[in-house]
Amino acid sequence: MRGIAFTAPRGYRLPRHPLLLGACALALGGAVGLLAPREAAALLVAAAGLLWPVVALCLAIAAIPLAGEWSLPLGGQSLTLMEPAVALALAAWLVRGIRQRSLRLWPSALLAAQLVVLNLFVVSSLGAEVPSLSLKETLKWLELMIIFVLTVDLTREQGVAQAVLLTILGATALEGAYGVFQFITGQGPDFYAIGPFMRAYGHFGQPNPFAGYLGTALPLALALSTLPQPTLARWARLAAAVLALGVLASLSRGAWVGLATATALMLAIASPRSRRWLVPLAVALLLLAVLGTLGLLPAVLTERLGVVAEYFGPFDVRAVEVTPQNWSVVERMAHWQAAWEMFRDHPWLGIGPGNYSAAYGDYFLPGWLDPLGHAHNYYLNLAAETGALGLAAYLLTLGLAFRAALRGLRAPAPFWRTVAIGTLGALVAIAFHSVFDNLFVHGVSVQMGALLGLAQQVSQRARPPAARSA
Repeated sequence: MRGIAFTAPRGYRLPRHPLLLGACALALGGAVGLLAPREAAALLVAAAGLLWPVVALCLAIAAIPLAGEWSLPLGGQSLTLMEPAVALALAAWLVRGIRQRSLRLWPSALLAAQLVVLNLFVVSSLGAEVPSLSLKETLKWLELMIIFVLTVDLTREQGVAQAVLLTILGATALEGAYGVFQFITGQGPDFYAIGPFMRAYGHFGQPNPFAGYLGTALPLALALSTLPQPTLARWARLAAAVLALGVLASLSRGAWVGLATATALMLAIASPRSRRWLVPLAVALLLLAVLGTLGLLPAVLTERLGVVAEYFGPFDVRAVEVTPQNWSVVERMAHWQAAWEMFRDHPWLGIGPGNYSAAYGDYFLPGWLDPLGHAHNYYLNLAAETGALGLAAYLLTLGLAFRAALRGLRAPAPFWRTVAIGTLGALVAIAFHSVFDNLFVHGVSVQMGALLGLAQQVSQRARPPAARSA
């Protein structure tokens, strides 16, 4: 598919004034000399990112774990590190387009579906009780779309795609290592302790989104570890090991379910040889179940998995006796029921993006007063906040992303086929984990934009050469 190029008129030339460039360089050097070391480093990084769009894109992806480390109050909400990082990436892409006198967009059904979601967010925001909360959620989706557009355009070359993939693996692996450190040393608030273990939560402040973030990269790491390229495969294996430990240390059941499903699917579709691992995987899971039944596993694991099995389906919170063992599952179901009632009262456009907490006071069940920020189920949360139309548009986006990744399995180059398998696994992990949590927090929407961009890219790699743009 050919991209849409926005080209400057013939005869246009970007002004080049040595004195102006020299003045800019002098101003940059002076600012670096006057600023504190941290601000000076940030300015140099921003300047480098502005010169090279790929660098800026990788910086935005790498900044996700540290998104909450910097914030600026604005209109009752706060800007995080992600907003300037994504703005820098967009600015760098635009500057490159101006220099080359051409901007290229790559139209696709997946991009159109994202535009529909964005428009529905805007329309739903018109009836929101707290417009600033809707603006914040809408901005997340806009950031996702920007990263998607940039990823599709910049990763057409395999070398650039490898740089983006290594950035994803590197950033998530470092965050996973930090979480493992928390688990080993027991650093964290008391309410994250389960028995003798401290749940890993990284810089995310909560174990579940931390594990969900790692889960967006672990399938990619597993897939890339099979490549014949020694350097890339070696780093992917190291990242996969660290990410797996991080997810395990989080004790996040939603992440475990999502990654187990993703791994099984990847083994099933990768090759006839990989399918042979499905039987050992099933045997291992069966063995874990038997050991848990016999009480031979750590009590923490047995209790957490046992509660999931007991309360896996929907149930009425009011009819359940709450115990320390089932408390988290019952709490989650209480929020599911509240979200469902919001949806029933506002079936088409919902209560407004981000307004779940604002409306929760009218819908909470007795004994469950804390809104927790979201419904702990992204699909129900989206239905409550944007109605059936918003949920349908998101499911369409997710379905088109799956279709794009599946098409990528037909790519002639082994590298792109491997990326397609890993991207598909990441999307499956996100889809299943979203049943138990909202992963669109702490900048993970940027990661999602990159994954959707990779899915679209591998789909284009599967097209015949004549159907692609040069």
